[in-house]
Amino acid sequence: MGSRRNLIILAVGLLSLSSGGSWAADVLTQHNDNARTGANTAESVLTTKNVSPDKFGKLWTLYADGQVVAQPLYVSKLAVDVPAAPGVEAVKGTFNAVVIGTMHNTVYVYDADKENRGPDGKTRPLWARWLSSPRPGDKEKVDMWSTNDPEWGIVATPVVDPQKTTLWVTSWHREGNADFYMLHALDLKTGAQRGSVRVGGTPPNLARPCTLPSGFNPCSQKQRSALLLKDGVVYVGFGGTDNRISTDPSANPHGTLFAFDAATLQQRALWNSTPRGGNGGIWQSGQGPAADDTGHLYLVTGNGSFSADQPGGSDYGNSFVKLKLDGGAFKVEDYFTPCNQKWLDEKDLDFGSAGPLLILGTTLTLTGGKEGVIYLLGRNNLGKYAGPGGPGCANPNVVQAFMGTALHTHGAGTTWGHIHSAPVFWKGPDGSRVYVWGENDRLRAFTLAAGKFSNPQQPVKSIYQPPDGMPGGMLSVSSNGTRSGSGIVWATVPLDGDANKNRGVQGMLIAVDAQNVSRQLWTSELAGQRDRLGLFAKFVPPTVAGGKVFVATYGDKEPLRIYGGNDRPRQLPANYYVAVYGILPPSHDDHTKPIVNQDADDVTVTKAVATTPLAFTTQGCVPADAGAVDCTAALGQKFGAPSLHSVIVPAGYNFAGCNLLTVTTASKQGGVTAATGIGWFASDATLADQAMTTGRFVRTGELKQVGSGQLKAGGPALLHQFVGVANCTVGQASFDKVFKPFMQFENSPDDKIFRNWDRAQNYRVSRATPQFDRSRDVLAP
Repeated sequence: MGSRRNLIILAVGLLSLSSGGSWAADVLTQHNDNARTGANTAESVLTTKNVSPDKFGKLWTLYADGQVVAQPLYVSKLAVDVPAAPGVEAVKGTFNAVVIGTMHNTVYVYDADKENRGPDGKTRPLWARWLSSPRPGDKEKVDMWSTNDPEWGIVATPVVDPQKTTLWVTSWHREGNADFYMLHALDLKTGAQRGSVRVGGTPPNLARPCTLPSGFNPCSQKQRSALLLKDGVVYVGFGGTDNRISTDPSANPHGTLFAFDAATLQQRALWNSTPRGGNGGIWQSGQGPAADDTGHLYLVTGNGSFSADQPGGSDYGNSFVKLKLDGGAFKVEDYFTPCNQKWLDEKDLDFGSAGPLLILGTTLTLTGGKEGVIYLLGRNNLGKYAGPGGPGCANPNVVQAFMGTALHTHGAGTTWGHIHSAPVFWKGPDGSRVYVWGENDRLRAFTLAAGKFSNPQQPVKSIYQPPDGMPGGMLSVSSNGTRSGSGIVWATVPLDGDANKNRGVQGMLIAVDAQNVSRQLWTSELAGQRDRLGLFAKFVPPTVAGGKVFVATYGDKEPLRIYGGNDRPRQLPANYYVAVYGILPPSHDDHTKPIVNQDADDVTVTKAVATTPLAFTTQGCVPADAGAVDCTAALGQKFGAPSLHSVIVPAGYNFAGCNLLTVTTASKQGGVTAATGIGWFASDATLADQAMTTGRFVRTGELKQVGSGQLKAGGPALLHQFVGVANCTVGQASFDKVFKPFMQFENSPDDKIFRNWDRAQNYRVSRATPQFDRSRDVLAP
């Protein structure tokens, strides 16, 4: 986990140097500005022409001592002056800098233009400061799936003042039996503390550290929402306690917003979203509250009590709220609550899962939550509440409302396309667009014209769709003003699983043309290992500035697994970091080949059967990590055919309730002769949840041929057999198996790897449909 030195500034030995990079636009707050547009419109280096596999890729990584769940910030022309100290060399100069906060409660400031790798192989910061011990992970109160084990420290994105002198950051701590938050003001030039304050104050009864007179509970309320700096005040929002997780009788679940004087850190005001009820968390999937030029604040709350439409009512669960700091108190000046708020609360469809976006140059604002509905609202008249109503009820008091993501079917259930990454906005040469990437869906671009969206039913969509599950794509936009060919939508997406419950989900950075999102420019998978991102960081958008893209990760790699019950990970990533992407240097020696994915008919599935109970044990499996074994090879050996997916399970697992899956494919004989093998996408799913398996690649020498035939489309075919594990029980449900093959060719004359995917949609077997036979559709009689 790296150094644990308390309150020590670490520096790299760079005497009186400047970074040498060109100066760029700043990213001093989450999603770039207080309107939360997510757009850097002063990016003059990256274009739709040079963001390509041969010109753009990973440059280096920036060392971190824990998971990075806060968006990196970018500070241009930062004056750094760290004096020498015992064991620490002086650093003096002006730098383009990137600011990183970690779950180990460390703030790093790195040179954004140079790697500065030390003898130990780790990049060396301009300065770093540890803010004291983080709060340990906790399955009962804050992290039921252990996705953020082993600790919780800096969760929310910090904020920097426009003068670039001070960084405000919150950190979560535990001392003794007390959990608490601190708000720090750090000198950006030196890393020194300018001041700190305990958020919410000291408990009047130290024996009950979770109980404060204000109702704020520092033991279980997550501070995920980014900090906001406006007019000399720092705003800090907190989620409510999730009653589905916490059984703590002291939990007092109210969404909470604090206001602190930026200079003195004195608390100015506090607002509870549900003072007479419960929940109503301000979490917004990491999005910060927004602010306009009049000093009004905008935020969206999650599931919770609602009474604002009643005389004297003051509970604003599932509401879009407009606030103003008036002296020592917050004043609610307006609000909007969907007519189906009660139904949303019952279905756990938080309205506040995305956060607010203010449309620049207008008085419009926009948001979308877990139901997947996009609401376009007027900031001068948000619309209040026109209910009660159930699913599909009308909201006549909004400017526009429509489904921004698609409903999706998993097994026997239908789920909504939750919006976790707040929409982003860009005004280009051919009009204004809002971009949304909900879960179980593709990126969608909606055109805004004359105060409304002109294509809500027919948005342009990306070609890539992540695996089923949470949380969708995390978005940012870069452009050189409105110049054609400069607009790029950047997204981080899960690559191999649902990142809500799983640990070990690999991520992918993707770039598409902002004027036509169906035109994919580049992904971090195209050049193989050269550009691979690492573990997906949930809710963290990429930061684009100075011709580079800075992407947070949860580390390099670890087994893809679910940790339910009391199970917790024992093998953590070997390396934590932020990945840095940019234009590759001319001397870049690239021995990897770009990968081209395309639909083709080289291989297709003819049969799948999952009816036989799986008689198999972990005997013969090999260790994968502490407490887990890899049974992939053992499964293939027992049943005489290669496994189409990896099988990593807890040691001693008995596969009770699982079925043996047997899959037969038909491949063009000429294709098999030229191919290097057959690969698979494979995943388990139950409703919206995915489990721990991933597809594997089987080389031609390992294929098991079980016959031959003639394809209906013409030409001879070879039949191959694969095995797997399907329909394992989980609680009262079972995991469906989802899979799809591709044939891989690696000896093309243009030095590319081609993956020719089965043209059919993903195949699925389940308890309800345990087998299918497509032989008559594929093979001639």
